[in-house]
Amino acid sequence: MPDETVFAAVLEVIAEQGYERATTRAIADAAGINEATLFRRFTSKQNLLRLAVRGNFAGFALDLGAPGDDVAADLLTIVSYYARLYETRGGVVLTLMREAKFSPEVAAVLAEPEALLEKVDEVILHHQRRGALVVEPPRHTFFALVGPLMMRSLARRVDQRATQKPADPEAVVRRFLDGHRP
Repeated sequence: MPDETVFAAVLEVIAEQGYERATTRAIADAAGINEATLFRRFTSKQNLLRLAVRGNFAGFALDLGAPGDDVAADLLTIVSYYARLYETRGGVVLTLMREAKFSPEVAAVLAEPEALLEKVDEVILHHQRRGALVVEPPRHTFFALVGPLMMRSLARRVDQRATQKPADPEAVVRRFLDGHRP
C-alpha cells in the first residue's frame, strides 16, 4: 500500500471525524491495511498526520520566491494555491484549524503550514510598504483575501447540496484589490 493512499485516508477520516475521534483502526480500514501495519510504518497517529500533511500539501507547491512589483500577480499566486488546497482538502484544513486550539498534537503538526503563512505575510508586507495594499496586520489581509475561498469550502461541508463552482482566483483577486488598495 503506497504512503499516498494511507495519507489520503488519514486526511479524509480526520476531515469527517476530527483528530481526537479518528481512531487508528478507522484510518487503517479506510486505507485498506491492518492497524498493526499502520503502527509499524508510521509509529503513531500524530506522526501519521504530520507525514500526511507534509506529503499531501507538498503537492500544492506555493512558489512565492521574492515578491515583485505586480501585486495582482503575487496575490494570484497565493489565491490559486489556497483555492486548490481548499477545493481538495478544505474539510481537513478547517477541521485541523479548529482542533489546533485544543490539541497540542494538532498544533504541533500545523507548525509547518504556519511557516508557509509567514512567507505569505512577507509578500503582503512588501506590497503594503510599496503602497499597493492598505496597511493592516498581514494576517488580516490574508484572511480577507482567502476568506471567500474558506467560506466556499465551509459551505460545501455544511450543505451537501451546495453547487457553487470552484472559485475563480483572478476574480477573487480583482474583487479583493477593489477594496484593499490605499
